[in-house]
Amino acid sequence: MAEKVNVSLRNRSFYIDYSRGYENSRDMQHYHLHQDYEIFYLLEGEKVFLIDGKKFVATKDTIMLIDKNILHKTIVNDHKYQRIVLNFRDCFLLEDDQILLSTLFKRGPLMLSVKNPTTCQKILEKMLEEYFLDNPSSDRYLQLLLSQLLIECERLIHSQTSTLEHSKATCNQHELIDGMITYINERFHQDITLSILANKFYLHEQSISKLFKQSIGCSFTEYLNAVRITEAKRLLTETTLKINQITKKVGYTNHVHFWRIFKKFTSMSPNDYRGQETDKCKRLIDKV
Repeated sequence: MAEKVNVSLRNRSFYIDYSRGYENSRDMQHYHLHQDYEIFYLLEGEKVFLIDGKKFVATKDTIMLIDKNILHKTIVNDHKYQRIVLNFRDCFLLEDDQILLSTLFKRGPLMLSVKNPTTCQKILEKMLEEYFLDNPSSDRYLQLLLSQLLIECERLIHSQTSTLEHSKATCNQHELIDGMITYINERFHQDITLSILANKFYLHEQSISKLFKQSIGCSFTEYLNAVRITEAKRLLTETTLKINQITKKVGYTNHVHFWRIFKKFTSMSPNDYRGQETDKCKRLIDKV
């Protein structure tokens, strides 16, 4: 499905962002996935989502609900779009509201049309305000607002049951792939093989390979490399570690192999990538 996969590894359990198309209007070059749930609200314009082999065209006042560890990308049709996107992990949601996750996310990607947008928009606007306020009680307030937003989405589902678009993946399959992805994301710097995963999750190696292809759209090896290269790019940008140190830190034992995989994902060598990112930082500093 995708030759390259970008993996987002956020440190925060809740994230929200507002953007206008003319500020950031490029298509996603590659499919990506992240280990948190995503809620995308389109305030204006049009946005195309490619998810699980399906195409979703979102228009004004549309909400997209995307489960964690689902491969997806967006295409820009309208450069005047405005959107709010938020991501959160299970641990951020209040315990009593965990049941909402199966209704809203485990059925596959859902596209909901908001008939009365005022309520949802007010919740999202308050989330943005609270997120950047960084008050000691902000997380608690954001949790309550998130619960309110999810309840509004649940009500939308009940009113649009006959028109909802969703994938056919089973919950059991997704729970398995979710567990494997979590395992890889936490241990990518170690030696991880199909054999190790098979023993850990009590599955045959061929079954795991098939599950990765069906659920994510890439192979086990491609996903593992994507996670490792994502971390390598961060270390090249944010640290002064030598290339051979980074090679070992992200789980590769062979420097030549790391160089080859890195170039496959980025079309440049680790040294060239570090130089490019350093130049970008210098240009930004010069502008200030």
